[in-house]
Amino acid sequence: MKNFFLSLFIFCIFIHHTTFAQKNTLTLREFYDQIMAYHPLVKQASTLPDFAKQELRMAKGGFDPKLAANYARKDFDKKNYYDHLEGKLKVPNWIGNVFVGAERSSGDLLNPESVTDKNGLANMGIEVPIAKDFWIDQRRATLKQAKIFQNMALADKIKTINKILLSATKDYWEWYFAERELFYLLKGLELADERFKGVKQRVQLGELAAIDSVQAKIIYQERKIQLNQANLEVKNSRLTVMNYIWGENDMPMVLSDEVNPENPNWQSNPTNEIETLITFAKENHPEILKIKGKVGQLDVERQLAQNNLLPTANFQYAMLQNMQPATESTRLNFQKNFKVGFEFEFPLFLRKERGKLGQTRIKKFQNELDLRQTQRDIETDIRKSYNELLNLRLQITEQTSMVENYQILRDGEYRRFLNGESSLFLINTQETKLIESQIKLESQKMKFEKARGMLFWSVGKPMWE
Repeated sequence: MKNFFLSLFIFCIFIHHTTFAQKNTLTLREFYDQIMAYHPLVKQASTLPDFAKQELRMAKGGFDPKLAANYARKDFDKKNYYDHLEGKLKVPNWIGNVFVGAERSSGDLLNPESVTDKNGLANMGIEVPIAKDFWIDQRRATLKQAKIFQNMALADKIKTINKILLSATKDYWEWYFAERELFYLLKGLELADERFKGVKQRVQLGELAAIDSVQAKIIYQERKIQLNQANLEVKNSRLTVMNYIWGENDMPMVLSDEVNPENPNWQSNPTNEIETLITFAKENHPEILKIKGKVGQLDVERQLAQNNLLPTANFQYAMLQNMQPATESTRLNFQKNFKVGFEFEFPLFLRKERGKLGQTRIKKFQNELDLRQTQRDIETDIRKSYNELLNLRLQITEQTSMVENYQILRDGEYRRFLNGESSLFLINTQETKLIESQIKLESQKMKFEKARGMLFWSVGKPMWE
């Protein structure tokens, strides 16, 4: 009988030093790659920069040349009132417009000013604002804002995908913990089963009291209940992880029971460049980029609002030329054949314009304050995550030592039991504490990896790079 308990003792030492067997390992990096390649929400987020490109294309449309044509004819009571044909090509520039066109008009009741010969009249000229809309106008403001929107869309993409990967990271390490908890509880159940069988034999031989077998069976039953719950948690954690894994044809993929997560690398230094990360985050965090984008767009709005305080003053000049074979008398003459115009308009009180400018300045100031607070919040989050990482690493070191000490206590108690100096109750107590400490160690490793993920998320760098 002593040989039986000696074998059991050796088995206990064996499970303490056995590593978590992994037939196939799905590393966190491979998990990320699978998500980035096929996850529907990641694909959706990847379209945000493309959407911004289309926004920029629309804004550039304000500078597209425009070709226009117009024809009108009126006949009434056997009279040809007018017959008018006009075509025009207008090319918007950064300031003003260039245009070229031609017209032909005739009719019995046509304004003499509009009458042309049968060949028509060509014109070419410019339209230039000389006050309002000279430095900036609506189309230039829209283009500038669309360019700023490019960076905001990229920030939105990073933020959305990082959020998905952070959630995936937490679920991945929950899966790891569930697998490890199941591993230790399974070994604990095997020990309880072997001990129950051994105690039962010794009771039959009269070496132990019958009550000892009852106690051994209770321990076995308790651990079996714990194992059933752990099995459920493993199944559910696997399902949660599978929720992130998609195939090439947008079909959900099944995670094989043979696949296990990788082991945490908690001994690696979290980072020695905390200040560098903070500096990067203050300038490049997605939330910072979005607020900066809003500030930039509001600055464009402010410029446009200031522009609207100026009077409308537009100048137009066009050279005119009859559309007929050139002769000495019909050659282009800048001084004789031209049309010039000037337009002026100015609101006397400017209440609408000054109100818009005031609102824009307030919004810009509000966003600048939001930027400062967000930068500080991000720095605080990074430092908290970093401090948590350092603290968890210390806890893991201490917990590892505790597991070793619990193993020593449990082994010592077992030797005392073999010598008749201890009881089954004390052995079960020490063994339960050992298992609990092993599970707690794995929990701390899980928390360490979660905290590492939170650190990367707080910095705002693309987590998939």
